[in-house]
Amino acid sequence: MREGGLRAFRADAGHVGRSIAALKLYLTLVVSQDERSAPGDPIVLSYERIAALSGLSDPLICSGKKALLDQGLVATSSERQGRTIVYRLCGPHAATDLALLPHGPRGAERIAALHALTCRKAPNLAVLKLGLLLGAGADAAGLAALDIDSAADLTSLSHVKVVAALAAAQDLGLAAPAGDRMRPADGRLLRLLPLR
Repeated sequence: MREGGLRAFRADAGHVGRSIAALKLYLTLVVSQDERSAPGDPIVLSYERIAALSGLSDPLICSGKKALLDQGLVATSSERQGRTIVYRLCGPHAATDLALLPHGPRGAERIAALHALTCRKAPNLAVLKLGLLLGAGADAAGLAALDIDSAADLTSLSHVKVVAALAAAQDLGLAAPAGDRMRPADGRLLRLLPLR
């Protein structure tokens, strides 16, 4: 995430739905990890549970899973009875990326913010990319510094789209300003709010 892996998730017409589905699935997996689990421990989820948490349909879960597998962000083992799959978060920083992502109570029935981000709108992809980037750079207190130039480079979004994604993330209750603007002029300090 912190090294530009989000660039692979594209907003052009042929890829936007799959890209959004992949990032929604990834966030669902992160939130579904057991608090006591070690990095790389299995995350066992059924399609039904993923759909309930994220709002994804079965075809979008399949498509998102394939995109995450292709990018090396998750690994899966064979499907179990009841369309349950064992997932493992992978990648060079899987142990630390999003480990501190604040979220609502485990076992929740749905993650409203993910349900609100449909797979049909390219701006929703920008919100997910920015949220993942902020989560990967947050400290233990949930504070993240956002440099607009760096965010644009790491996500392949324009500066305007990064700023619009930040506004949308704030509207969804995913982030809030944590103080005055930082220096340089394009930097902001944000508090990540629980993903609910």
